[in-house]
Amino acid sequence: MRQLPPGTRTDVDARRAQVDLFLALGRIQAVVQRRTAELFEAEGLGQITPAQSNVLMVVFQARRPITAREIARTLGVAEPTVSRFIKALERDGWVRRAPDPGDKRARLIEATAKARAALPRFIHMANLLMDQAFGGLEPAGMRGLCEGVSRIVANLSPDEG
Repeated sequence: MRQLPPGTRTDVDARRAQVDLFLALGRIQAVVQRRTAELFEAEGLGQITPAQSNVLMVVFQARRPITAREIARTLGVAEPTVSRFIKALERDGWVRRAPDPGDKRARLIEATAKARAALPRFIHMANLLMDQAFGGLEPAGMRGLCEGVSRIVANLSPDEG
């Protein structure tokens, strides 16, 4: 965003809009976490946290074994955080870790048969949540939101580009 002269009406309006957007993004995250937990509970999957479900979705989306580093990068969180989620998912039989033949230090994460069997339920819950979240938005509006959020992420992650 171009720099505006401090104290001008345009600057004040722009700052208010920025604050409103940051607060709205935080509310979206909180509501999505709460709604995800409710949907998981209703589906009998209440033992999986929303954060763990994000890890599972990345593993499903990859359609191949994937490293914790790749999962962390995709989710935009620290690798130790992802490792904690993976340990819990592995303990409960949702994922398994195997040695990475290309890197003896790394482990590959893959969905278990239990997770693959539950995939249709995960997809159903994700579709319900997305339909609720994006109801009334046209594809062009969603693309615009996505572009705006991607720009914010890029602005705040200059070393990751």
